[in-house]
Amino acid sequence: MGTKKSLYKANKIKDDEFYTLYEDIANEVSLYKNQLKGRKILCPCDWDESYNEELVYKEEGFVAPKNLLDKGGTIKKIDIKASKEKIEKDLALIKCNFVKFLVAHADPYGIKSISVSGYNPATGKGVKFQDVDYSKFDLVITNPPFSKFREFIDTMFKNKIQFLIIGPLTAITYKEVFGHIQNNEMWLGYSKQLSGFKLADGTELLSKNPEGSVSRACKWYTNLDVAYRHDKMILTEKYNPEKYPNYYNYKGIDVDKTNQIPYDYNGVMGVPITFLQKFNPDQFKIIGKGVQVEKTIRFKGDKATLWIEKDGKPFKAPFERILIKNKKVKK
Repeated sequence: MGTKKSLYKANKIKDDEFYTLYEDIANEVSLYKNQLKGRKILCPCDWDESYNEELVYKEEGFVAPKNLLDKGGTIKKIDIKASKEKIEKDLALIKCNFVKFLVAHADPYGIKSISVSGYNPATGKGVKFQDVDYSKFDLVITNPPFSKFREFIDTMFKNKIQFLIIGPLTAITYKEVFGHIQNNEMWLGYSKQLSGFKLADGTELLSKNPEGSVSRACKWYTNLDVAYRHDKMILTEKYNPEKYPNYYNYKGIDVDKTNQIPYDYNGVMGVPITFLQKFNPDQFKIIGKGVQVEKTIRFKGDKATLWIEKDGKPFKAPFERILIKNKKVKK
């Protein structure tokens, strides 16, 4: 029994050892340049960089909060001259691509400080992300363990901290994660899909395939502002009952592609998950996920999914849908 547990634990750890490529980090993080200015950033899941919390960059004249007070809460004696000095870890010594990119761009981006920490579940060494004092930081940027993704998101919201993180594509469907998306508390980043990952042995898993087809297909998740949330989607299709079939077990219509959303339909529409990459909360309202909403009819074999109607009968179940309503219907 102990052997089985050990093998399971080892396999789980191995399954979390996927390293983000520098180009993926550069392509996404650079788009938030203005939102990184003056921020105290933490990369809390980078145990290849540091186990215990470590300051790897600070601008001149900035003293980190943890260096101001002793354990009793009184102000420490501070070397004023040293506190004004800039701290910057040598890029050649940095292993983590997140940290490498942030330190390399800290000056032009105006970042106040960058800290790292990590935890090795195999040895129990380091600081768990659940135990970090997030009150000392403004923003978290990292690639958390996928096996702990739900818990990581929960930790971010409990600590009311902003984040820009990588997670599995399937996380969109997690009840906990989707709830935050539906409540307009978090959303997807810019990149449709990461180009790949590097394994612990140096092997790269790359993809030039359609979204979701690569092993470990991932998305960026964030509560930083993204431009597309303010862009109005231009709708050109007119509603036609022959083009947009009704659902058999829910009051709404099926829209096969995001760019086919009709501009003149004021009811509930089921759209592909890819809609979230263009979701403007001022233009649309998210009702829920297809598998979660209460169905009007239950029948054998429906498995709680939405079914398209044909000739008054259930015809087929489309891939998972996001149910939405248009707030700006045009006639």
